Amino acid sequence: MDEWYIETITVGSVPLPEGISIHPCPPEVETQGCLKLANNTETILYIMSLNYKDILVMQTPDPKWKLRVNMAHEAASYLVSSNRPLYLNMDALTDLDGNLLDKNVQAVNPPPESVSIPSPQSSELLLVYDGQVIEVPFTVSYVLNKDFGHGSGASQVSTENVPATEIASATVTPQAVVSQALAERSTVIMIGLVGVAALFVAGWLAWRRVGQQK
Repeated sequence: MDEWYIETITVGSVPLPEGISIHPCPPEVETQGCLKLANNTETILYIMSLNYKDILVMQTPDPKWKLRVNMAHEAASYLVSSNRPLYLNMDALTDLDGNLLDKNVQAVNPPPESVSIPSPQSSELLLVYDGQVIEVPFTVSYVLNKDFGHGSGASQVSTENVPATEIASATVTPQAVVSQALAERSTVIMIGLVGVAALFVAGWLAWRRVGQQK
């Protein structure tokens, strides 16, 4: 399986608090677009669904606006804590923005010659940090994956169930669980075989002893 297109995410130029950084994953490493969010401060960074934009982004904030911002942690989709980077892949980004589509195609066969390149898409990240709301626009663009089927991209970055965790934890843990399960199964089978052999030997010795007594 490979992707028809290489996705490139371009992040808009927006002033960010000191210690906060947002960088796209290099397309030569990851065919599917993703964003890396890093937080080198002790204050938690919250990533909100764009469904909350209308109540968090206002030209003239109402009296309850500050309260809603302070309660953002209860509705946040993801969070980034100190020195624990978060990777948002297209699955996560489309979850944050219902208007954003995952236009890439993952398939066994390469794209046909007549395939059309998807048009770029624009979206934004809605962040809450230390009582302030920050909007970070970004654009997803596409080019044809000319190295289709030749390992042009790394494995898909997954953040669906691992908010605020490093990518290594998200991808290695399932493999470790499978390996551990297989090892435990092999151990159980080995113990069973040893037990059967021991019973067989004990039975044979008992039968031989009875025969000698006769």
